Amino acid sequence: MSNLQPIPLPPTRRIVGALPKLRRVGMLSYMIHHWQTHGDISAMKLGPRQMALLSHPDYVHQVLVKNQLNYQKGTNYDKLRLLLGNGLVTSEYELWRGQRRIMQPSFTPKNTLGFADMMVKVMEKILVRWETMADTNTPLDMQAEMMRLTMSIIGEAMFSVDLSADEHQGIGRAFGHGFEHITDNTGRIFIPPPSWPTPRNRRFKRTLETLDSFIGEQIAHGRRHPNQPNLLNMLLSAQDEETGKGMDDKQLRDEVMTLFFAGFETTARTLGWAYYLLTQNPEAYAKMHAEVDEVLQGARPTVAALYQLPYTRMVADETLRLYPATGILARQAIAEDEIGGYHMPAGMIVAFSPHILHRHPDFWPNPEAFMPERFAPEKVAAMHKCAYIPFSTGPRVCIGNNFALLEIVVVLAMVAQKYEWRFPRQEVGAELHGTTRPEKPLYMTLHRR
Repeated sequence: MSNLQPIPLPPTRRIVGALPKLRRVGMLSYMIHHWQTHGDISAMKLGPRQMALLSHPDYVHQVLVKNQLNYQKGTNYDKLRLLLGNGLVTSEYELWRGQRRIMQPSFTPKNTLGFADMMVKVMEKILVRWETMADTNTPLDMQAEMMRLTMSIIGEAMFSVDLSADEHQGIGRAFGHGFEHITDNTGRIFIPPPSWPTPRNRRFKRTLETLDSFIGEQIAHGRRHPNQPNLLNMLLSAQDEETGKGMDDKQLRDEVMTLFFAGFETTARTLGWAYYLLTQNPEAYAKMHAEVDEVLQGARPTVAALYQLPYTRMVADETLRLYPATGILARQAIAEDEIGGYHMPAGMIVAFSPHILHRHPDFWPNPEAFMPERFAPEKVAAMHKCAYIPFSTGPRVCIGNNFALLEIVVVLAMVAQKYEWRFPRQEVGAELHGTTRPEKPLYMTLHRR
């Protein structure tokens, strides 16, 4: 491949490269500007290293699907490993393949639908609590409300425990602190080693001790009570179909931690963005309300009824297009490769942003507009398979994608039966801080319909 041209590297500062500007404007804004200026494949210099930014679905397909064995997560995910260990998100090679085989049966569409009734029960409690907040015109922090909601759902699904209850507030805060520590680290260029006794490291150590103790207790409880219908017990009984082996407690801990953090922060962000988009697009909001009213007619949602809410599901998909929770994905090339006619050297970091891919004008007409109808079945069938990747794609697609989509639809539908959120018409930008977040808090008011 020596005859291929290197990936174009725009002129930049010799030593620090783009780092000063990246820190000043933020990763997401910088990547968008870089793509708009330099096209679908280009390199950026970040200190002593270069990173290739790929912004065309064909190039993403090469990395995540066609030649995925040549691209590892590598050191890009070391910060996450401090918290998640070697769970599905961070593990590599044979460990990942074995874990995926063990866990995949627990996340089939059929098994995922088994959690719908639990989600409905949790939402019924939340809707009762919201009765005291409705029609008061008191602005509520949307992110705090959605985090509490998704914390309740994932706690019940994983452990059969309500983590929003008073007796579990410490555990809920610990999960929040853990995620906050990792996302803060993600935005830092220099991070003191974990062994350094800085205030942040000491706090993180205490957080890990709290979480490890709680998860250890839940694993022990699950072994004593194997018939409780939750994800933890499904994983406790799961076995590799090739080897017949299950998971030891250390691997269980890593997978439980991974599923929890993947299942509450990201979904909470998506729900917050969904209500922002609906309040800014009242016709779409009214159309979703009309569908919910016609199908559910005030009744408790059933699995069959949830399948009859196609527009509500389209709202979820279009929200994930405009504001994918994961704003950037990264890999590292093991051996050299050719992408887009350019030479990809071994060891090069490769990054792509779903936020950018989901706005590529060659694949998304009027890309900034909120148009749930884009996801009508006939249009989905005609999509490029890597133009829309809110849960990544290929063999390492998010194992919990069906669970997340079910949860979003349940929440949107049940809230629509009783309430609507209101927010003034205004443009709110996005920033990347672990997940794709609003640049400022979204304070909304809740009103009975």
